[in-house]
Amino acid sequence: MQVKDMMDLESVHMEYLADSLCICFLSDETKAVGSIIESILQCALDFRSCITVGAWDSGNDPEDLLGKPSRINISQVLSIKQKFDRSLKELHICYIKGPKHGKVGLSRFWDYLNYNEYYSNSNVSNEMGYYVV
Repeated sequence: MQVKDMMDLESVHMEYLADSLCICFLSDETKAVGSIIESILQCALDFRSCITVGAWDSGNDPEDLLGKPSRINISQVLSIKQKFDRSLKELHICYIKGPKHGKVGLSRFWDYLNYNEYYSNSNVSNEMGYYVV
C-alpha cells in the first residue's frame, strides 16, 4: 500500500497494530483465546520440569532409560495432561463458536494445530459432540 502523507502512514500503522493484536490473541475479543493458548504452553513448560536433568543424560541408548522412570513424577505428568486436555477442549469450544474465515484468528490457528486432523478424529471432538470439518 502506498502512503501519500503522514496521516496515511498513521492510518496504515494503526491498522497494522489492530491486526497484530488479533493475530497474537491480545485484543479484547481474543484475550480469552490467548489465555487458553498461554495455559497450553505453560503445560509444555510444566511437563519439561517433571523430568529431572538426569533423565536427559542417558545419551542415545534407549536401554539407558530403563532405569530412569523413577526420576519422572508420574502423578505430576498426569495432572499436567488433564490440564492440557481441559485447555485444549476450551480452545476447541472457542473454535467451534468462532468464525471460520479470514487469514488470521483462531480458525487459522486451529487449522495449523490440526493439520493432520488428529483432533478431528480424537476425543476432543467426540466428547463434545462436535465433528471438526
